[in-house]
Amino acid sequence: MMTEPTIRPVLAHTPGRPLRVLHVVPLLGHGGMETGVMKLLTGCEPSRVVSDVCTLEPARAFTDLFSGDSVLHELSRRSALDLGLVRGLAALMRRRGVDVVHTHAWGTLVEGRIAARLAGVRHVIHGEHGTLETRPRNVRVQRHTWRRVDRLLAVSDELARRMVTVVGIEKERIHVIPNGVDLALFCGESREAARARLGLPLDATIVLALGRLVDVKNYAMLLHAAALLPRNGRPWKILIAGEGPLRSDLEQRMTNLALDSVELLGHRADAPALLAACDIFALTSHSEGMSNTILEAMAAGRPVVATRVGGNAELVRDGVTGLLVTSNNAGQFAAALSALANAPERARAMGQAGRDAAASEFSLERMIDRYTAVYEAVAGRSVACASL
Repeated sequence: MMTEPTIRPVLAHTPGRPLRVLHVVPLLGHGGMETGVMKLLTGCEPSRVVSDVCTLEPARAFTDLFSGDSVLHELSRRSALDLGLVRGLAALMRRRGVDVVHTHAWGTLVEGRIAARLAGVRHVIHGEHGTLETRPRNVRVQRHTWRRVDRLLAVSDELARRMVTVVGIEKERIHVIPNGVDLALFCGESREAARARLGLPLDATIVLALGRLVDVKNYAMLLHAAALLPRNGRPWKILIAGEGPLRSDLEQRMTNLALDSVELLGHRADAPALLAACDIFALTSHSEGMSNTILEAMAAGRPVVATRVGGNAELVRDGVTGLLVTSNNAGQFAAALSALANAPERARAMGQAGRDAAASEFSLERMIDRYTAVYEAVAGRSVACASL
């Protein structure tokens, strides 16, 4: 049994200086959660909020974005509940003068909150981004700890509903802040210019998918949908930009299905150019919190075909900004792609509607403002540390 930790004096925020927020993440790779954290790190007004990031595994991405007063800290987890890691986190919090600890997803929740208590950090926020921990013991741990943080955040209404039903947390405890997108990154290059620069055919219907090659993205279904697309008429080109452990499996499936229209691009840093070049954006995931890649497609003015899972229906208005299909139904997905390819004017209208929605509802500025307001509201309260 873990002994009760020694409680340090509470660290008080000094008026007149920016709040220092420490984001604690399980890892720092090319994922949606990490992308959202980095948007906060680079987007918050530095006179109000300065962010550090602590990853519990060696960082794999985004290390070039740290500059000025924001620092990346890398710790190494040795076991499921690593007391050395907790002590290291607490020492880091004291050293950096942290005002607010923001833990993200399972794997940081318990460690981050205990470390904050040890360090005397007054305020802890926890955010969920899509994939919930559902093992019975861990559900109980989540329910216990979520009730003891200052703010509990979710990135979509659907995720908040799952947190209520799966974990049994009270709905009123959850504050929803949708992801945001920087529209300025997705309004430059024309379709023709992007295709010419990328060496892509002008006469093909190009479908783009962005994301890691992992099971939850269900690219196997996208390949099966590609095999069902009509072979007569305008040619198809399916581009999948991302890297991951399922590359060899997908390559074998492509061989088995004789799919010469599909190309695995690997990890790419030029998502705006790829989106400018494509006609339709595709997302086939089994599960999503709030997809950053759908937001990017909307910002680029591209219609979206996506599975009806997670927060997708909060982004894609079926028949208005894109089409939603049943999860894991390759036939429906192929039919939706064909419907948009055969109605280019409708597809363009959907893309423009998506761009308008991104600007009015899902801008990066709006997301940053909402997180900043949460940090300042929490830090402005005078509360004692909750008991473990």
